[in-house]
Amino acid sequence: MKKSSRLLLLSLILCFVVSACSNPSTTSNATNASSESSTNEASDTSETAGSKELDILKIGVAELPKHMDPSRDVGNASIRIQYNIFETLLLADQKDNFSLKPMLATEWKRIDDFTLEVTLRKGVKFHNGDEMTAKDVVFSFKRLHEDLQGLELAASLLSVVKEVQQVDDYKVRIITNAIDPILEQRIASSWGSWIVPADYITEVGNEAFAAKPIGTGPYKVVSYSPEKVVLERFDDYWGEKPAAKTIEYDYYPETSARMTALVTGEVDMITQLPLDQVPTVEANNDLSVKGLTLSNMHVLVYNTKSGPLADKKLRQALSLSIDRQMLADTLWQGKAIVPKGHQFMEFGDNYIDDYPTAEYNLEKAKQLLAESSYKGELIEYELKPNYYTFGSEAAEAIVDMWKQIGINAKVKFTEKVERQSVSNWSNTMRFPDPSGGLWLLWGPDAKDSTWPDMSQDYIQTGTELSSILDPAKRKDLARKLMTIWDEEAPGTVLYYPYESWGVRKGLDWTPYSSQAMDFRADNFKVQ
Repeated sequence: MKKSSRLLLLSLILCFVVSACSNPSTTSNATNASSESSTNEASDTSETAGSKELDILKIGVAELPKHMDPSRDVGNASIRIQYNIFETLLLADQKDNFSLKPMLATEWKRIDDFTLEVTLRKGVKFHNGDEMTAKDVVFSFKRLHEDLQGLELAASLLSVVKEVQQVDDYKVRIITNAIDPILEQRIASSWGSWIVPADYITEVGNEAFAAKPIGTGPYKVVSYSPEKVVLERFDDYWGEKPAAKTIEYDYYPETSARMTALVTGEVDMITQLPLDQVPTVEANNDLSVKGLTLSNMHVLVYNTKSGPLADKKLRQALSLSIDRQMLADTLWQGKAIVPKGHQFMEFGDNYIDDYPTAEYNLEKAKQLLAESSYKGELIEYELKPNYYTFGSEAAEAIVDMWKQIGINAKVKFTEKVERQSVSNWSNTMRFPDPSGGLWLLWGPDAKDSTWPDMSQDYIQTGTELSSILDPAKRKDLARKLMTIWDEEAPGTVLYYPYESWGVRKGLDWTPYSSQAMDFRADNFKVQ
């Protein structure tokens, strides 16, 4: 069955489900704002101090984390959940252009070019009742140097940190091994800078912690399995009490299953709602759609270590033959954006607006292919099905584009992407600075790098970018780094995806471009 026919059939089925449900709001966990009554008959909501509470918030997700250790499972699936369990010293407020605000720290100041002094918030408790102190901060940073699988990305994020010294129970000094213009943004990043409990992990071990972790956030883990994660509100949380008493994340890998769960009231929210299904959700008076462009880009990774892709001209030909704008227009209805190089608009003053988008040139691609050493070997495009929105459709389209210039290529669906040839990946901005994108993810410390022969010029440029203060020079270095990467082509950018969430009406919630789902009191309310 053709894709268009399948989507039409899905839409008809879902529309039937919507009309067949006698009253979705009676089975929902949220109170429909349009059917509120003065007696508040809904059994799952209550009024507290003028604001409503929700007994249970159910969320249908396309993927669940492999485990719950926030420093070892750093990715899109995990941050949706972990953001509510763990906290960082500083908050990079995504509702306010990533401006820095107090979180577990109340004050911070630079002592010298290499030292940041941080004063901790008193009275903060972990979910087991232990107080969070300077000992836990020292432990959290030191732990990143342990030989634990999965720590590589978080360790690279904070590789500039030489040591953390305890001044007293509520004060630490973070000492760097180089001048770092963005240390504060690093320790505020929700991609590896979490503060974890020293005594608890020492007592139970790393694997037990990964199965049942504790943090300082507004929610604690009740249960974790490959099919469901359940969180419960932490009554001793230092901040304002959130509205939902319990949050349940349910695994629905198929889009159709998530859609059906939403329209029937089985769940209150779903992630990764395809744009072509948005009208179906919006047609239901009890549902709404939230959406925004992510601080993330879909990219391709080329394995330069061995095989035909060790030839740079072949890699360049592959990149030149991809019509990114067509993918953005057809798959994403024009809402995905083709990047101007490997950078993010959230960089602010450091964003290089005049950098060109990736070139699409079939004739040039054919010429480079003819000059390369390619002899018709099979190029496999590896991807995990259903992981990225429109990931499978993009793969099929790109392989067809490659075939047009004479490449023998096919899509290989697999549950474990090994990056043997070509694979897709999403590069999320770790913090709003050039050092938090290309250099962090494609530098010499990057996890599972398939680009072992990066030039010394590239390494020197990235190292200097991360260790100088001059804004104009840093911007020039960022441009040079992107230029080298584009020329060497260890991978290529595709687009910034546009993410949509289906949400039951009556729930006031703001999505973040990082894909973190924040259910703290200031970002989630029951109307």
